[in-house]
Amino acid sequence: MRRHDLAYLYPTANYRLLSPMQYPAADEALQRWLQAQRPLVVARQSATDAAQILLGLTLPPESEPKRISISVCRDAVRKITPPLTLAYCIDTCSSAVGAPLAVLLRQCEQYDIAVSVYGSLAWEILSGTTYRHNRSDIDLVCDIACAPQLVPCLTALQQAQHALPCSLDGEIRFANRTAVNWKELSQALLQPALRVVAKENTCVALLHVTDLLSRLKGHEHVC
Repeated sequence: MRRHDLAYLYPTANYRLLSPMQYPAADEALQRWLQAQRPLVVARQSATDAAQILLGLTLPPESEPKRISISVCRDAVRKITPPLTLAYCIDTCSSAVGAPLAVLLRQCEQYDIAVSVYGSLAWEILSGTTYRHNRSDIDLVCDIACAPQLVPCLTALQQAQHALPCSLDGEIRFANRTAVNWKELSQALLQPALRVVAKENTCVALLHVTDLLSRLKGHEHVC
């Protein structure tokens, strides 16, 4: 189980609301979501309580509250699946957005880089409800395992950003589950003394980019 994975709960699952403000509508909105058999997203987990799973839900922009956080026991989870793939989501995008993303996907596939989607685009597809406007961000996760994948991945992301009419956000995720914002990583590679925010399943750390890159397998060929 990793951040951004999708967690499907049983409709009658017990949960504890963690949202800072307990809106009266939060429980009702979550119940409707679960009854529709829609997933929540796996959040950063507690480092001290492995018995509980922390999950999040973002509702459509006009909803109140917009974000709901919950804690559930493991036996409340019916199944865990990876986030939606970019290939699955592209056809729902406008041509101005979809065309650059299709190029990015082809470039990444050449290096066996898996590309997934989270954020508003993913919620829109999962719910069938409008979340985005014309300039909404696109949020991606690119999974890499070895050194030869890194530069092609960053190049594909940079080229897509130049071609897109909106911001391209998201993370590059290493095989050990550490994830770094791709723009931050691009900048740090030009200035190795910089440290980057490394997000892991249970914590966030500041790492020098050299330490981060040492976690990649140094294969000569794509792994």
